[in-house]
Amino acid sequence: MILILVALSTLVSCALLRPSAKSQREQDRQQIQAELSQEASLAEDREKLADLRREIPAEKQKENDELALQLKLMGQSTEQPHLLRQKFQFLVQKRRTAFRQKTQKLRDEFRTQETRRREDFFAAQKSKRDIFFRRKRDSKQNREFFAGQEKERQRFATEERERRMNFESELSAESKDFNSYMRERQNEFNEQFRLYSKKFSERPKASKAVTGEINEFKRLQEVPATPLGTED
Repeated sequence: MILILVALSTLVSCALLRPSAKSQREQDRQQIQAELSQEASLAEDREKLADLRREIPAEKQKENDELALQLKLMGQSTEQPHLLRQKFQFLVQKRRTAFRQKTQKLRDEFRTQETRRREDFFAAQKSKRDIFFRRKRDSKQNREFFAGQEKERQRFATEERERRMNFESELSAESKDFNSYMRERQNEFNEQFRLYSKKFSERPKASKAVTGEINEFKRLQEVPATPLGTED
């Protein structure tokens, strides 16, 4: 009787100490947002980017949002348009690669924690069986015990399945925000790039004339001097 009370007390204690499914899902959500929200904070970027630019040093701006800074610097650049496009696409690829790596890291960590939780659960169930079988039980006690363990397994499996679905849902939401952010940046770049290319194509006409005059002047300077003849 004492052993049964101890076992029941252990079950109740475990139930009380085990975090609720809701709190576990909230913990997963916070972990995902902490890792990925900086990659896709589109709403905040729209509202606060202009103010932040005035307060953050140029190097830090580049670190925080290279894509936005590249668009801003386009108006000050004299580079060939295709070089600007290459730079921007490099930054896009860099940003997407970083996002994929962080997403994969979160999935790997979740899978590791999932395996650990499953191992801990089955170890706890085995410990309960060991305690239960220290005494001889009748058939009714055996049925009730194993029915209780089966209910625990089902509850655990349901909670883990819901937690996995919630985790993937949170990742999916962050990915959508990120893709929306990148599409907006790409559209912004395409518009700015069109204007920049047009302005750039008009520059050589004026600069070519100036450059031609300078080159002609240099060429004349390099021609050997011809002695001036005297009239007879």
